[in-house]
Amino acid sequence: MSIPIDQFKHVMRQWISGVSIVTMQSAEHRHGLTVSGFLGVSLEPPLVLISIGQELTSAAVLKDSAAYVVNFLREDQHELSNRFAGRLGEVDRFAGLNTHQAVTGAPILDDCLAWLDCRVVSTQVVGDHTLYIGEVMAAGVNGSGKPLLYWNADYRQIDNA
Repeated sequence: MSIPIDQFKHVMRQWISGVSIVTMQSAEHRHGLTVSGFLGVSLEPPLVLISIGQELTSAAVLKDSAAYVVNFLREDQHELSNRFAGRLGEVDRFAGLNTHQAVTGAPILDDCLAWLDCRVVSTQVVGDHTLYIGEVMAAGVNGSGKPLLYWNADYRQIDNA
């Protein structure tokens, strides 16, 4: 028998992760959401993995688009993270943001720390989420800065002291 969900959440809050926004574009929809379930899978070919809840709008857009961009956030972008996490209610998540496209057509946030433009090469349903493995088709770093981190249900920053 599995552990209770509350216990699982409590323990998982002890894992620190970088904060990213995954964006995608289908014929009808441009969408994005804040994601901490991200990791590098392979160097050759370059593959990354994201984990998206099956009930989310993003799952339907990803199915149609078969592509996504992982936008790594800078330490000063916690408000942007909140917007794409849906914490501000039903708002246009892309309002006021400059974006561009690389290979797949998924929107890249111009002001993020770095990005990976990915074509979905494999999916796997696992529990209430779907894992999307993407081959990195293009990538970039936008200047310098430090990443936004998430630990124990709050945003954190790297302290160099």
